[in-house]
Amino acid sequence: MIARFATAALAGAAAFGLAALPRTAMAIPYFAHEYGLTCQKCHSVIPRLNEFGLSFMDHGYSLPGATPQPVFPLSMKFNLAYSSQPDPSGLPKGIVDEVEIFLAGKMSPRTNYFIEQYVVDGGVPGAIREAWIANRFTPDEAKIPVYLQAGSFTLPLPVDPETLRETAQHYTLFDQTVGANPFNFFDPKNGIEARAGYADHGLSVRLAAFQGHDKQSGIPTLGLDRMLEVQQVVGPLTLSAYRYDGSRPVALAPDRFWRQGYGLTYVRGRWESDTVLQTGNDSNFNGARRAALSSGGFTQLRYEFDRRLFALARYEGTCDPSNGFARDLVGLLGYRVSRNSRFTIEDVVQHAGPTTNTLNMQYTAAY
Repeated sequence: MIARFATAALAGAAAFGLAALPRTAMAIPYFAHEYGLTCQKCHSVIPRLNEFGLSFMDHGYSLPGATPQPVFPLSMKFNLAYSSQPDPSGLPKGIVDEVEIFLAGKMSPRTNYFIEQYVVDGGVPGAIREAWIANRFTPDEAKIPVYLQAGSFTLPLPVDPETLRETAQHYTLFDQTVGANPFNFFDPKNGIEARAGYADHGLSVRLAAFQGHDKQSGIPTLGLDRMLEVQQVVGPLTLSAYRYDGSRPVALAPDRFWRQGYGLTYVRGRWESDTVLQTGNDSNFNGARRAALSSGGFTQLRYEFDRRLFALARYEGTCDPSNGFARDLVGLLGYRVSRNSRFTIEDVVQHAGPTTNTLNMQYTAAY
């Protein structure tokens, strides 16, 4: 199964011409207000970042040489959603899917903070997703900037699993869990991260330590998890690799697990795509004290017809002893309705047991 998915993903990547923006950042209208910029200065269509937006993020959400205006550091985003698939909990097909509040700003010239609070998440009351403080120890002109970040934040991955995702359909790879181990790459973790290098060019390295715990899992914390991410940007090409190691108590014995993945990305004109392949191992699968292998990945292609209209296609799959080989295909068409809003319609064909087909529609706006 591992070879089967890897072959399909690599073939799709080659056919699509691999392109993507692999870095993570936040779509915050507050920064546009602070510096008197339009949303399109950092984004083509929200929340997709352009080159200027990536550089702005790299400098701790500041513009060297520019004086910010006094603006209250609060922004919000809401998302209206419709899905043709009935909700398991009984919610209607059309809902207020998300209401998010963002607090962000600078505590000093080199220290900034960020809080992302879900008032509504998936049509039900939400919780805090991210809350962190970051400090840059080097000056703006440093060839190798050094950062330290602490709090609750999204894991450093080749593609952001939530805030910058344009589809209603999650990345199956980042939602994947193996047996009784609740670990996944979608949920943020509490910890500390050190980073050296720029995210939009050259070599960068991130090293992080997190609590060995998964939110709302009901499983006690066990030690510290560790994650290493290395990224090399050469012109339009980005290569990345990551490794996550941790332990979870499963059936009174620790399940020592690891996940490692590789990303290959490329940007060429209006085309963007990214491919991620991942493997993993659990030492105590479902308390049986035997090892279990897992794998998965995705490849996607994004094309901008103009500054308002774009399309996206994604093929993805996972393989593990709990769920077997599951795969899906996502097709999306999006349109920027205004400078700070977009409308998307997508079709999802899933093969996990019986084949299902789902139509999703979203209207997203940020203020």
